Amino acid sequence: MLKKQTLDSIQKALISFFKKNTYNESITLREIASAIGVSHPQTVLNKLNQLVLKGYFTKDESGYHLIRESIGDQRNDVIQLPIYGFAQCGNQGKKILDEYTQERIPVTPVMLGIKDPSRCFFVRAKGNSMEPKIQDGDLVLIQQQENYDINDYIFVVHNDLPKLKKIIKQENKWMLESVNRFFDKLEISKYDDTKVIGIVKKIIKDM
Repeated sequence: MLKKQTLDSIQKALISFFKKNTYNESITLREIASAIGVSHPQTVLNKLNQLVLKGYFTKDESGYHLIRESIGDQRNDVIQLPIYGFAQCGNQGKKILDEYTQERIPVTPVMLGIKDPSRCFFVRAKGNSMEPKIQDGDLVLIQQQENYDINDYIFVVHNDLPKLKKIIKQENKWMLESVNRFFDKLEISKYDDTKVIGIVKKIIKDM
């Protein structure tokens, strides 16, 4: 049974503030402190980190993100997400093998910062073409969807090979692009069999 967690007045104020300012990513700790009536930005930082541990926020390179407003969301339930083999971080690789789909990892939606785990799965990165963003052996959380933005990292099956890449348009050609500058772009020709499976939602190191 989930133990009830109590929040202090500052933590409640932060949840309320972020609920109203979901899309304002440029706001500073000092501005947040002023808005909720706190004297020091460090207090805001400490309280936000506490809320991350309690499962109300996630934190990444772009900042803090509110993922639930109350403990009653039941987003701490443990689920088992599958790991589907290897996704090549390079221009060569091997197919996803059926036997790999038996491996699963226990996680919580709060830990991953996702709302619909039924659309998600893991792949394990292989190779170094996406370094330093994605490294060999990383577990990469994929959210299944065909649409993507230009800045998204994509899980794509290209000529039967699963790959982690970015898809860009260059000189009227669609290309698979690596992060590692020592790897060349790979053109997607009209004869290729290319299917976008989903976008990268989270990268888990050392598992």
